[in-house]
Amino acid sequence: MAIALLLAIGEYVDAFFISFPAGAAGFATFLVLAVVWIRRGGIGGPILVAALFAFEDANAPFWPRTGVGDWITTIAYGGLALAGLLVALVVIKDSLGGRRAKTGPARVAA
Repeated sequence: MAIALLLAIGEYVDAFFISFPAGAAGFATFLVLAVVWIRRGGIGGPILVAALFAFEDANAPFWPRTGVGDWITTIAYGGLALAGLLVALVVIKDSLGGRRAKTGPARVAA
């Protein structure tokens, strides 16, 4: 959750310095909404965060870089998104495992 908030803050700040600010602001808004969804509970929030982090990592190599600052932010955002994706996948796996344990096979008394 903290990783998603950090990336959202970075995206909001970055929106002032890039050529397509609406994209960064919209992406950051989706991250904040995903964090709110995580706080409410359920598996939907982690799935949304994982999808957003995967999108970030898939697109990071194709961002235009014009200087050292762009390289630093690209690597930082990509690394942060990769860490967030790994955490989200672990949370999803644990959540699904917990659901399976709760709904085990029915036992019949002999």
